Amino acid sequence: MDIDQKFCQLYEQTYKRTAALITVRCRQTADIGDILQEVYLELYRLLQRRGTDYIREPEAIIRRLVRQQLFRYYRGLSKRQEVYPEPDENSDEIEPADIAALSVEEIAEDHMILEWTDRYLSEKGELYRKIFHLYYRYGQSVPEIAQLLGRTEGDIKNKLYRTLKEIRNHWRGDLP
Repeated sequence: MDIDQKFCQLYEQTYKRTAALITVRCRQTADIGDILQEVYLELYRLLQRRGTDYIREPEAIIRRLVRQQLFRYYRGLSKRQEVYPEPDENSDEIEPADIAALSVEEIAEDHMILEWTDRYLSEKGELYRKIFHLYYRYGQSVPEIAQLLGRTEGDIKNKLYRTLKEIRNHWRGDLP
């Protein structure tokens, strides 16, 4: 198996868990994409240096790389003055045909809803944003999120479903 094939195999095998682990440990959800990219870049470099047979326990290597990259990222954060936009929610490329099929009003309305929801979650706090990212973006179950965040399932359900209810009520016109 060559390096590219091994990398793809490890990526498919570990991505969901890695993204969840980074989401739990990062300071801000906007940093997830950068750190995740650095982890897998380092994994690829490791495969290039050591070969495909070096990695016997992919989960252990990934956990170590996550710890290292979180440390490097936040240690160097004070030195950097760049601002990075938050990654796309679905990280899919937009096809021109999809854009042509939507009206300007639909695009503006979708953008407004996403911006409002993001602001609302920001006001609720970073914990709420992490719960939403883990649940909707990375497909983690409530018990998995509770374990990752060190909270009870009831607490996670409460925060998730109560916030969803508040968002629905806002868009129905029940809240200001």
